[in-house]
Formats: sequence, C-alpha cells, structure tokens
Amino acid sequence: MLVNDMIHGLYPEAVTIGEDVSGMPTFCLPVQDGGVGFDYRLHMAVADKWIELLKKRDEDWKMGDIVYTLVNRRWLEKCVVYAESHDQALVGDKTIAFWLMDKDMYDFMSLDRPSSPIIDRGIALHKMIRLITMGLGGEGYLNFMGNEFGHPEWIDFPRGEQHLPSGKVIPGNNFSYDKCRRRFDLVSFLLNSLFACATIH
Repeated sequence: MLVNDMIHGLYPEAVTIGEDVSGMPTFCLPVQDGGVGFDYRLHMAVADKWIELLKKRDEDWKMGDIVYTLVNRRWLEKCVVYAESHDQALVGDKTIAFWLMDKDMYDFMSLDRPSSPIIDRGIALHKMIRLITMGLGGEGYLNFMGNEFGHPEWIDFPRGEQHLPSGKVIPGNNFSYDKCRRRFDLVSFLLNSLFACATIH
C-alpha cells in the first residue's frame, strides 16, 4: 500500500501491476479506499490452463472450461493476461510452439517444401490460443522475450553451478551463451519470406 501510494503520488501516470495468486479482494482497489493500490493484477491461471490443455487430445478440450478460466476474475478489476509464462520462455519448460509442433518445426517449416499436418495444426492453434487469450483474458497482454512470434525454444542465461546450504549442487551451463538470447533474426527472415512470396504472386 505504501509503495503504491508513493508511486502514484509522485508519478500519477505510472502503472503498477501486482502478481498475486491468492485472489486478495482489495488488491486493485485504490489505497484511499482501503485497497493495496495496484492498477492491474496478473491473470496467472491462464498460462497453466493452456499447458494443461496441450497435454490432452484436441477432442478433450472443453470450450466452456477455457472461457471460464479466461473470464474468471473480479468484476471491474483490470488484469494483464499471457498465454505462456516465464516458465515456458525462460526456465526449461516447453514453449507453446514446442508443445504443438515439437521437432517438426525443424523440418517442415521451410518455404521450399510442403508443411506437415502437425505444423498446419500447430500454427492454427498457436494463433487461436493467443487470439482467445487476448480477447477474453484481460485488459492487457504480456509477452516473454520472443514468444509474441512463437519463438520455439526457451532461454537459459550463462550460469555456474550453485552450491546449496544443504550440500546439494545445482549444475550450471558452464557460463554458456548458447541459449541466452532470442532469435530475433527469425522475424526478419519471416518478413523477407513474406515479401518474396508477395512479390512473386
């Protein structure tokens, strides 16, 4: 409350977004009304729902269940929603693109050969997942480092091994920079390919 009051007092145009899974009722009420004072709440259940669904067969997806998860928020409380979280983008889980298309992405997304049914389905569902998430999930949409255009792989920053007080050792990646950045060149490649196709036709 104190921090939100100070931020909004010093910078009235500032926006604060709170991460809370408890469903605290006063989280986004103004401080003067007894609330915590955040402008938005992260709608955190949505990304987990998509991963839960991606582990099921398509025919087991229930539209009512999806819509309920997306709209299940407090009346007039503004939310920021996302289809995949840092768990998929940063810490080693599979991105939505990987859940949908897996290794086919490496062999069947080229312009010089036909795509596979897995790729066609994956691209279509990738677009639909984002569309319905943006449309129903909240008043703002959040991306994590490249997943706005379906970057397939997760990010791993350079790190050494970590020694915990319990004696357990968490292995590092030998300070590797191999997976520490998104492949933003994929966007320029895609745009150049689309431009070339439009020019040919």
